[in-house]
Amino acid sequence: MKKFLMLVDRISNFFFRKKFTPFLISILFFIIFGIAFYLIYLDSEAIKEQINDDFNQQQLILARQSSAQFELFLNNLEIQLKSLKWFAEDTEGKIRKVAMVSVLKQNADMGIIDIGLLNSQGKLVEYYNRDNFPNLDLSIIQSDFSNNQSVRMTLSPLSIYQDTTGKIFIISNITIPLITNSRLTGVLFTRLDLSKLFTKLIGNVRSGKTGYAWVIDGNAIALYHPESGFIGRNIFEARRGKKPYVNFSQINIIMKDKMMKGGEGTGIYESWWHKDLKGKITKLIAFTPIKNKALDGRVWSIAVVAPISEVAEAIDKAYMRHLGAELFIAIGMILFAFFFAAYQRKISESLKERVTEQQEIISSILENSLDAIIFTDKDNLVRVWNKGAEKVFEFTSDEMIGHSFRRLIPSEIDADEELNQINELVIKNGYISNYIAERVTKSDKKVMVNISKTLISSLKGEILGYSIIVRDETKKRELEHMMYNTEKLASIGTLAAGVAHEINNPLAIILGFTDLLVDNFPPDSQTYKDLKTIESNVNHAKKIVENLLGFARITEGLEDNTDAKTCIETVSTIVKNTLFTSKINLNINIPENLPNIRGDSREFQQVIFNLINNSVSAMKKTGGGLININAYESEKNVNIEISDTGEGIPNRIKQKIFDPFFTTKKVGEGTGLGLSLCYGIVAKFGGKIDFRSFSAEDYPGTQTGTTFIISIPKIEIE
Repeated sequence: MKKFLMLVDRISNFFFRKKFTPFLISILFFIIFGIAFYLIYLDSEAIKEQINDDFNQQQLILARQSSAQFELFLNNLEIQLKSLKWFAEDTEGKIRKVAMVSVLKQNADMGIIDIGLLNSQGKLVEYYNRDNFPNLDLSIIQSDFSNNQSVRMTLSPLSIYQDTTGKIFIISNITIPLITNSRLTGVLFTRLDLSKLFTKLIGNVRSGKTGYAWVIDGNAIALYHPESGFIGRNIFEARRGKKPYVNFSQINIIMKDKMMKGGEGTGIYESWWHKDLKGKITKLIAFTPIKNKALDGRVWSIAVVAPISEVAEAIDKAYMRHLGAELFIAIGMILFAFFFAAYQRKISESLKERVTEQQEIISSILENSLDAIIFTDKDNLVRVWNKGAEKVFEFTSDEMIGHSFRRLIPSEIDADEELNQINELVIKNGYISNYIAERVTKSDKKVMVNISKTLISSLKGEILGYSIIVRDETKKRELEHMMYNTEKLASIGTLAAGVAHEINNPLAIILGFTDLLVDNFPPDSQTYKDLKTIESNVNHAKKIVENLLGFARITEGLEDNTDAKTCIETVSTIVKNTLFTSKINLNINIPENLPNIRGDSREFQQVIFNLINNSVSAMKKTGGGLININAYESEKNVNIEISDTGEGIPNRIKQKIFDPFFTTKKVGEGTGLGLSLCYGIVAKFGGKIDFRSFSAEDYPGTQTGTTFIISIPKIEIE
């Protein structure tokens, strides 16, 4: 150590004794200062570029999410329109009207203007619209379909209207053919106001503090823009009209060479305004195409833009601190230069913290999305879990981050096989969309979800993980199932009427001749007994026919005001002896002031009778039990619950119990029409029937039983 200090002392003495030493030291200081200043400048520029790129990538995610939301809307609309084809041949049009008006109302806030049906000759069969919208030009609809004979849903080229108030409507006609037995039977159509749709989908998209999104088609027509004067106009002409002496070449090149050709990417350009800001403004832009088969090859593109000043503000402040530090070094001691490297490193870390802060701001945008947004690494471990995911799956972020995505997959599904299959498709194509799958929540509730998954790779091409957007489809699936049952009942009703008519006449003849033959033989003879067996079986067949006719005549009820309490008491009197012999107790709890309900008393009694009979059958193995009937009033309905302590309904057949002819009873004990008849009667009067059940097969060790819940609109007393 002493030798080292002596060496330093000798070197110092050598330099400081020379006349040129102060000059050399000054030159050396300025060189070091210049190099340090240049390195700081390069470092700041590099960080600026990285922040800009990261910010643009976040904007690209917002653009992709907006594009995915539009595609999801079109897919959902196509499902709803396709479901209407089951009612296209409804001659009376009642069910079809309800279904079409329902679709119109459900999508009113999404820009749907009207909905209609053409027959195979192009004539208008049914049409419903909303007020204060452009009138329908039927020739345009007919022309759109005749020029495009696609078998799938298509969007027509745009039509732009302006009403007397100056409001712009950008209309695209949606048509979907109805094909039955390879033959065109009609065309469903609806008109979509794209300006309202995109206002709903992306009007609230925010990038940074003041960034926003806009949409153009392949002809540069603005389908949505925060500048209301741009909507429905060629965006090149709109810009030139607002600032005629300004050069917009940078954004024009991005639009012409990339956006209008269906490209995806990011960029930077000079603008001359941004909302309330005026003057020359540098903006960051990210854009992605809207892809959907319904566009039939046309190009639409979504862009998200924000001023670069919002991103660079934090860096500029840090950069000024650098300059201040350098000036302080120049004025201060030369020896301070030896400590500058450590100081520069400290400042660099401060800038990195600023970058992290910007990332946190953008991450909060994704965190608060209504859709479930999840990021998993390449090992399927969750790394990002937003509030939307918590709402869908009930797991908090602390419960999911670091855990495998496998815990969301039902136990009966091979999780590894499914995840590997999905990941292979994502790696091959870069993404998958609209993947419908069953998942489980924290409370073991099964939900149907729509999954879109995108591959996330590093700049070197290494797989970092997967970005996943999940939407709960459970309610939509339940609606589709209800519509399917309604259509099935309509078809079976027609079949039942025909079958009953064809069988009734032969049965009457057989029964008549049997009665004649019985009188010719003594009661103790074998022939007499055989004839009685024939008579018994024919009567059983007649009962089945009567059930079929009852099923076919569920629309014939004449009454529209029924006393539910009286009907239940009447049925309980009828079945009282049956319940007594079966050792079944019946408890009825109905308030005295229970309102009347909409419906026919005879048909309502049939519903109650069928449900009690099913409860009796369910308690045969237990040798008795208990039936509870409770009635209560809600806001708009009267609700009747019929519960029993029977053997319950297994999960594997719950979806089938309302199907006509489905029964679990032995041959000769049931026809399978009871519950389907109940379903049709309740639905006819605007009500619904549901159930919950616990069976020993699915819930061993718990009390078994079934509860049916009937909800029918009540009659308001004026």
